[in-house]
Parts: sequence; structure tokens; C-alpha cells
Amino acid sequence: MGRSEGARIWARVLSELAQVPVVVEWERPAWRVRWVDGPTLEVLRDRAAALARYRVASALPFEQLRFARSDSRVAVALGWLAQGRPGSPTAARDAVAEVEAFCAVTGYPQLRFDARTLGAAELLSRVGQGDSAEMGALLARAQPPVPAQPLLAAPLPDLPGRVESYRWPSGGPPADLLGPTVPASTSNGRPLAATACEHCGRPLPSRTARRGRPPRFCSGACRTAAHRARHQATDPAMPGQAGLPADR
Repeated sequence: MGRSEGARIWARVLSELAQVPVVVEWERPAWRVRWVDGPTLEVLRDRAAALARYRVASALPFEQLRFARSDSRVAVALGWLAQGRPGSPTAARDAVAEVEAFCAVTGYPQLRFDARTLGAAELLSRVGQGDSAEMGALLARAQPPVPAQPLLAAPLPDLPGRVESYRWPSGGPPADLLGPTVPASTSNGRPLAATACEHCGRPLPSRTARRGRPPRFCSGACRTAAHRARHQATDPAMPGQAGLPADR
């Protein structure tokens, strides 16, 4: 498998995790990973680094990837509305860097504001023709003054999607790397039962109330495969080199 095929695999896996189109393409001198809005750069880069330990798209190593997230016009307008009306056109120019910083650390911006604020951002981005400084100048002249718009209180997952199309060999990544991370505990301190198979990542069947440990695997086959993978990983003499799977 060549690096071009590795780039296609990275694009597919990261797009499924991010639920936004992720493009991986050669741009001298490196392979660029690009997307618009969606997750923050740090979140997607860190997940890719974790998956790289399981040799996803091994023909194109993670170390050769360079990540770049872009902000849409609406996302920039939402950044301005989150800051509120600048005190003057001069203050608006000074606030451009603050808006850029807000956009950089805010994943999925269109999902973090109510419909009224989103509509206002779409209008502001059109009138300002997508220019961030012009949006700030428009807000500075707005009458009555526009107050800072709050983010929605409901939390969002850093990555809402799940990898489903890529076939992982035995000993592939754990479920929490193939989809949204399951919280470690509930509010009363009791561990939450897993919702996905630890081996293949498929959703676990619904479980009626009963005693005993919650299930970790969706089938006996996955339980056996995970057991075999653990033993192969600790015994280098065993065939298969589990823990270092090859793409297929």
C-alpha cells in the first residue's frame, strides 16, 4: 500500500470520527490534513496520534501529517458575537486576534449557539463579506449595542462520530479510540457500563437489569479474539505480532 492509499484511509477514518469532511493531500513538503470548523485541531490530532500506535494507514505514518483547521465565515461571525460589540472601530481591529483565538479552541461552533444567534451570524457573515475585521467594524457601529452571546450549556463530544468502514485486524484500537469517549464515571461515582465492544467497537446489545459484571464484548468470538491478541502482544514468539496490525 502506497502513501496515497494511506492518505485515503486517514481521510476516511478521521472524517467518520469528526463527522465533517477531512481531506488528506500532499502539499510539499508534507501531507496536509485539512477540515473546516468541526473539532479543534488538538482534538483531531491527538486522536490520530493515538490511532497511529495501532498502525492505521501504516504506509503514511502519523509523523508525516501536518494538521490545519480552517474557520468558515459563519464560525468567524459566531466568534464576534460571542465577544459582543467592540467599543469602537479601533477596538474592533484589536479584537480580531481574540476572535481568532476563540475560534481555534471552539469545536463545532454552529452547534454551540441557539438558532437566533446562528441566524445573526449568517447575516453578519454575508454583510461583512466574510472579512473578520469588517464584521468587527459592523458590530462596533451597531445600534443598539450587541451584547456578548452565550454558548449553549449542553456539552458536546469532542468527536461525535464512530469509525465503521475501516476493517480493523485482531488487536485493533479499543472502543474509546473508535468513537466518542465514554465518560469514566457517573455523578454518584459508580463506573458506567461500556456501550461498545472493546474489540470490534460495535454497539453492545441492550442489557436487562441483572447482577454481575456488565458485558465488555458483543460476542464470544470477540472475547476470544481479544484474549488471543493480549497474549500475542505479551509473547513476541507467537505469530501475528498482535498490537502491530497491518491494514487490509
